[in-house]
Amino acid sequence: MAPSVPSGRFDRVLDAAFATGTLATIATGGALLGFGWREGEAGRAFRLAGRGLLERLGVVSAAAPLTSVALGYLHHLAVATGWGILLALLLLPFRGVTRVLVALALAAAYTVLAGTWLPATLRIGYAVTSTIPGAVPIGAALALALLGGIWLHATDRDA
Repeated sequence: MAPSVPSGRFDRVLDAAFATGTLATIATGGALLGFGWREGEAGRAFRLAGRGLLERLGVVSAAAPLTSVALGYLHHLAVATGWGILLALLLLPFRGVTRVLVALALAAAYTVLAGTWLPATLRIGYAVTSTIPGAVPIGAALALALLGGIWLHATDRDA
């Protein structure tokens, strides 16, 4: 077996971005569960997202209630991970206090975009987070995930 080639800087940045994307998915998933618990149904946000996606495809979601929850959860996995990776790639070039400030600014920018401009299919939480007050918990969860991703990448030093 050939010895493994040391990972380059690009590979380390991608690893950190994917790890941050995973953190973003977990953190925002918890926020969405909180929305549901507040309404008395933990999976409500995922059910509503799946229902909206099914109806876009012309499928009556009442005929497939479990499918709508599963589809909503898969939508969350894809969209939240994508946003986490994208924001992490924008964040990782910064260092020190600047990185913390940029992480907070990126989370705030996502909150404003999600609450005002983003279409539902690109929004974490689909239509549940279509207003600024609805998007704030998601933005806070994203901020925590981005700040957590900082520590994942903290040991990375340029050679």
